[in-house]
Amino acid sequence: MLSEILNSVILFGGGLALLLAFVQLFHDRSIFKNILLFVIFLTLGIIHFHVYITSATPGFNSNIASDIFLISKYLLGPSMYILFLAVFRKDFIFYYELFLHLVPVTFAILFVIVDIYGIKNPQGLVSSIRFYLLENSLPEHLHTLGFALLFVYICAIGLRFDISILKREKSNRLFIIGFTVVVMLFAVIVLLILGIFTGSFLWTRLALTLTTFFFIYWFVIVQIYPEIFSSSIKKKKASSRNGDLLHGLDLDLIEKRLGQLMEQEKLFCDEDISIKRLADFLSIQPAQFSYYLNHKLGINFNNFINRYRVYEAIEMMKQDNDRSLLDIAFSAGFNSKSAFYEAFTKETGMSPAKYRRKFFPKKKS
Repeated sequence: MLSEILNSVILFGGGLALLLAFVQLFHDRSIFKNILLFVIFLTLGIIHFHVYITSATPGFNSNIASDIFLISKYLLGPSMYILFLAVFRKDFIFYYELFLHLVPVTFAILFVIVDIYGIKNPQGLVSSIRFYLLENSLPEHLHTLGFALLFVYICAIGLRFDISILKREKSNRLFIIGFTVVVMLFAVIVLLILGIFTGSFLWTRLALTLTTFFFIYWFVIVQIYPEIFSSSIKKKKASSRNGDLLHGLDLDLIEKRLGQLMEQEKLFCDEDISIKRLADFLSIQPAQFSYYLNHKLGINFNNFINRYRVYEAIEMMKQDNDRSLLDIAFSAGFNSKSAFYEAFTKETGMSPAKYRRKFFPKKKS
C-alpha cells in the first residue's frame, strides 16, 4: 500500500516537473535563468519518471533510459549551483569559466555515445571499448559518482548561502525561501545516499516524494512572489522611481570626463576613492552617478573601480616582472592582499600569481 502511494506521488511529481520545465521558457526573466530552470526541472522530471518505471515495473532494463537518467544526474548539480549564483549574488556576471562545471556531464555524454553506438554496431573498436567499460562496472560507478557530485553541489550551495544573502540587500523573505529550498534539497540528497548505502529502494522513493513537495512549494511561492526569481518587475519599479535621475544631464560629457579621470588621472589608484568623491569630480549627485553606473554601464561602483585596478596591476606586472604582487596591489589602489586576489580572480578567472606565470614568465638566465 505504501509503495503504491509513493509511486503515485513520484509519478505526479515527474509530470509536474516537466510542466514546470516548459513553463520556465515563457517567464518574463532573463533567458539565462529560464534555460537553467528549464534544465533543472527537466532533469528532475526525467529522474522521477525513471525511478517510477523501475519501481512499478520490476525487471525493467533499458540502456537508453539508463543513459538519459545518467546525463540528467550530471546536469542537475551544476545547473542548480549556477542558478544559485545568478539569483543570490548581486554582482553575478556570466563568465566562460562556468563551462568548467559541465566537464563531468561531458564525460557522461561521451560514455552514452559509446554505449549507444556500441549497441548499434556490435563489431569494431567502439564496441570493444563499450565491452571493456561494462566489464569494469563503469556505468555503476558513473551513477554513484553522479549522486556524489550532486551532493557536493548541494553542500557548496549551503556553504555559500549565508555569505551571499548577507551581501545582498534583500528582505528576509528571500532568505527564508532560499534556506527552505536548500534544506529540502539537502534532505533529498541524504535520503538518496541512504538508499545507496542500505540498498533499499524505499529511501530513493521517499527522496523523490519529498522532491514532489518541493515542486509544489516552488509553484506556490512563484505565484505569490513572482519577483523572487524575476528581475523584470523590480527593474520596472526601479525605472519608474529613478527614471528622471539622469534627466537634463549631458551623458556624453559624463562619459568623456569619467574616461579622463580613470584612464589619464587614474583616480582608482587612490584606495580611499568613494562614489561621492568621484561624483563630485563629475559635478553630479552620488545617486545620479550610481544610477549611471548601474543602468548605463551595467556595473556597480566597486566592480567598476576594481576592474580598472586589476588591469592597472596587469600593466605593472608586464612592465616589471620582479616587482612583488603585494606592492603592485597597493600601487593599483587595493587596500589588502585578499581584496586584490578576490577582484583579480573574479576579473581574469585566475589568481595574480598564476596569471603572471602564464603571461609574464621570468626569462631564464
